[in-house]
Amino acid sequence: MTIADLADQPRAIRRQAAVLLVEGFDRPKGWPDLHAAARELDHVLASGFAFAALEHDLLLGWIGGLPQYDGRVWELHPLVVRPDRRLRGIGRGLVTAFEGEAGRRGARTLTLGTDDDSGQTSLTGVDLYSDIPRHIAELRDLGDRHPFLFYRRLGYVVTGVMPDANGPGRPDIYMSRAVRREE
Repeated sequence: MTIADLADQPRAIRRQAAVLLVEGFDRPKGWPDLHAAARELDHVLASGFAFAALEHDLLLGWIGGLPQYDGRVWELHPLVVRPDRRLRGIGRGLVTAFEGEAGRRGARTLTLGTDDDSGQTSLTGVDLYSDIPRHIAELRDLGDRHPFLFYRRLGYVVTGVMPDANGPGRPDIYMSRAVRREE
């Protein structure tokens, strides 16, 4: 596997990136079609950067980075790995590439949102407004390996939620961490 700048890849790889958004975010929301996914890819490339994990001419996954707060914060958006290649270190490698590039571009903080729009966490179907700090502190996976577990293993912490972001009882979970600085 190699990780390369997605902007430098041929049209066929970029088309695979759009297809992967549609196929990789299918539960229940995401990018509904190739046109929407291609627009998202173009937005990420025009506004920030993206890396591709490649095996010859096959795209295994890709990650994007978008600047916020005048570049002091970089959002990881999106991260997607082919379903048949998950749990093999590809996502971790892409996150490492994202973190390195964001750091080179001056980031102090890295952030991301990981939606729970399919009932995978204890935040689903809950009135989060009743006690947001308690609900965050008690956050747990309901057995389907929600992506927040992956990001937590990489050092990201929950820094907030957006209640009802994906409809009633379906929040977005915000996670962040400081950029690791080489001493």
